[in-house]
This record gives sequence, C-alpha cells and structure tokens, in this order.
Amino acid sequence: MEASGRSVTLNPYIISTFRSLVEAIIPPHLKQKDYIGTVHVAGAQELHVYEYVIWILDHSIAFPVKEQFNFVNGSMSKSTAELLDAGAARLIQKGQIFHPLNGTAYPSGGLFSALSPIDRLRAITLIERLDFNLEYLSIPYKNNPVLVRNMMDVLNELPMFGHYSEWPAYGKTRLLSPEYRRAEYFPPGWFQVQYPGPSFGYRDFRGFLAIIQHRKVDQ
Repeated sequence: MEASGRSVTLNPYIISTFRSLVEAIIPPHLKQKDYIGTVHVAGAQELHVYEYVIWILDHSIAFPVKEQFNFVNGSMSKSTAELLDAGAARLIQKGQIFHPLNGTAYPSGGLFSALSPIDRLRAITLIERLDFNLEYLSIPYKNNPVLVRNMMDVLNELPMFGHYSEWPAYGKTRLLSPEYRRAEYFPPGWFQVQYPGPSFGYRDFRGFLAIIQHRKVDQ
C-alpha cells in the first residue's frame, strides 16, 4: 500500500495471517431479531478489517523510530505476521493447542493461520507472556520484549477500531491514504452497535463576554 491515491497488491501471506487474526478477535455470529428471526452478523474478516490492521502497521511508525530500530525499508506487517507464527510454533511445541492444525482455511498463511480461532488467541497470550525465544525473531522484534508486548496490545485493539469505525464504509477507497477516502455507505459496525452516526453541532449563545478590569498592584 502507498501513501497516495493508489492502492497496491498485498502479500498473500500477510493477508492470510491478518485475516485469521481478525476472525479470531471479532468472529461472525448469529443474532435474534424481533419479527425477522435469526440473522447473520458480519465479523471483522468479512468487513475486510484485516486490511485496516495491515495499513495501520505499515504507516504508523515514524521514520526516526524506524531508523532507531534499523528498520527503514522493512515491512511492519510482515514482521508482525512472522511474530504471530513464532508464537504459534511455540504453542504447538509445548503441546498446548486445543484443536488440530488446519491449513485449508488460509492456504497462503503460516502456522498462526493454521491454528483454530481459540488457539490463535492463546498464541497471542503466549507471546504477550514472552514464553518463547526472542533471539530468533525478525527486526524490530528481535530481543525487544517491550515492543513485543506493546504489539500484542495493539493487535487486540486495532481489529475493534477498524470494525466499529467508519473505515469499512470507505469501500473501494479504503486502502488509499486518508485524504483520498470517501464514505460510500453507512458503516456496518455502526449498525451492529446501533450508533446513529455523528451529530454535527452548531454555535449557540453561551452568555455574555466577561470584561475583567485588571488593577495595577504596586510592588
């Protein structure tokens, strides 16, 4: 993705990893509606929230910080996908997965994508606890426990930010830089939480201007 009016093709491995991530955090579900019956409620994967997470990861680190991490030309989304795979590998190594691996749902993904949704969440918890060797991670996570833990917080929050914001409503413009995005319809996440949208206020009378006389005080 570029910081311009154009979008670019995303790496299939990165897409599969973050599709599986957002599916585990905000899965689709069924909900009972009055007079309608049971309806399907879209999850974060169906609303392409994984693209939002990838975009934020690849555009949120300032250049001086990248220089500090020796990561000027690196991809934060790719390194983070590899971090998730490292956590999945450790979970498998410890024999702590609840369900067998399934590589068919996300064939372009790694070990993290092959985990069941509940095991993906458990892999994130394992990473947060630093229960694996950070020496073999990619830059900027290599031997950087603070960044690893902070990123696990970020990965729990970003899917919710993307899902319940106006971002999915940008439609075909969602992968463009912010100045080129245009809302094409009402955000689905707002429907789900019954948020009616922003209320644009206006200036109103707020009293009279106070005139305060300042008196000089002799020192």
